Amino acid sequence: MTLRAAAALATLLLLAGCAVGPDYQRPDLQTPVPEQWSSPTLAQVLPDSSAGPNWRWWESFGDQALNALVDEALLHNNDLAAAAGRVLEAGAQLGGAKSQQWPSIEVGGSASRNRRSTTQTFMGMERIYENYSASATLSYEVDLWGRLSRGKEAAVATLRASQQDRRAVAQALIAGVVSTWLQIQELEHQLALNGSTVASYQRTLDTVEERYQRGLVTALDLHLARQNLAAIKAQNPALRQNLAAARRSLEILAGRYPAGTVLAEQQFARDVASLPPVPAGLPAQLLERRPDVVAAEQRLHAAVAGIGNAKANLYPRISLTGSGGSTSPELSDLFTDPTNIWSLAGNLFMPLINRGATKAQVAAARARADQAVAAFRGTVLQAFAEVENALDQDRYQQEQENLLLESVEQARRSVDTAESRYRKGLENILTALESQRRLYTAESSLLTTQRQRRLARVNLIKALGGPWDTLQPGTPPSNSQGAVQ
Repeated sequence: MTLRAAAALATLLLLAGCAVGPDYQRPDLQTPVPEQWSSPTLAQVLPDSSAGPNWRWWESFGDQALNALVDEALLHNNDLAAAAGRVLEAGAQLGGAKSQQWPSIEVGGSASRNRRSTTQTFMGMERIYENYSASATLSYEVDLWGRLSRGKEAAVATLRASQQDRRAVAQALIAGVVSTWLQIQELEHQLALNGSTVASYQRTLDTVEERYQRGLVTALDLHLARQNLAAIKAQNPALRQNLAAARRSLEILAGRYPAGTVLAEQQFARDVASLPPVPAGLPAQLLERRPDVVAAEQRLHAAVAGIGNAKANLYPRISLTGSGGSTSPELSDLFTDPTNIWSLAGNLFMPLINRGATKAQVAAARARADQAVAAFRGTVLQAFAEVENALDQDRYQQEQENLLLESVEQARRSVDTAESRYRKGLENILTALESQRRLYTAESSLLTTQRQRRLARVNLIKALGGPWDTLQPGTPPSNSQGAVQ
């Protein structure tokens, strides 16, 4: 009998290694992926070597205040803290899935004192009696069809997806801090440009007033010059309002109270800051380095494992239970041999009447896997589109900046010529004022384009993905990541 029991147990353990349901394989993208990006100027953008895991690309802008703000945001941003919490939650769920594959042991004990009715007391029986017991129960489910192993597999994939989600939030946070910093920088420059333009318009008005006092021009010239000055001054409040809003947005990203005072004392250089290099990469590498793509694939993996988990419920479930203990009316005799008790049991559960509901759960799991396949393919295509668009944006913004530089140069020459001819009485005031407005518009557009060009580089770095933020502040505790086995 002992040999038969051992053989049966060995057979069950061998069967426990069999898992029903499909094993995960990366699905076909159903679209050809080129070997190179389509941008014709890619070689001018990408360096020869890829960025390392500790690459702090935002430091290429050369601004210590920006570096400190990025570190502060990685430590205190609430969205990133919530993402880190989701990683810890997924790690705890994986721990629960692992524990189901091992036997569970419960211990218990009881003590009671009882009083019988006199009508129930027979000869030799004590009317007041006591009873003590101690027991331990061990239970174990034999994972015949991989129900528990598929559950663990899904939990591992879910944890990995949450870790990639945290990386995606961190990368988006860094890009958000840098882009908001660029916006603040542009608005500061726009305010400085507005101030210098107001001073220039004021000098023009002084010239018109002087000529009007001498009777050389009419009142129309005076009114036009005053209107031109008032119009340029009217743009100042809107610029200051936008600057305060941008500062508050940056403070929220950094986890501060939105007082609108961050970088208030910052002195931004008027020249274009150096642009950070871009990590080299090919289209196919996006499947491995983009956190949102990796997370989408891990969710697909979890959904495929869910099919096996649901399908295993169609087959018999076997559990083993053993218990032992001691019971005695005397506490001193509780653990003596005559008081010992034990039991062994095997249980078989086989779904019969509810097989239709179980099959429906399998069909639902397959449908969820189909949804995850479509979501994965869509995420990959969107990632490709973001890189291609960012490459185009980087190239076209540089072209636009070069043209605007020429526009500003020509506008300055036209202002000098128009003002000189007006002072000599060879040109009317409208030409001089229009040339001034054109110069202001060109300089303002140049500032916006310079900011957009830097932002294009930020978007390109973010679109290509990468591991450079994995060791930054805000990383979840290592025990949650180490749980993936």
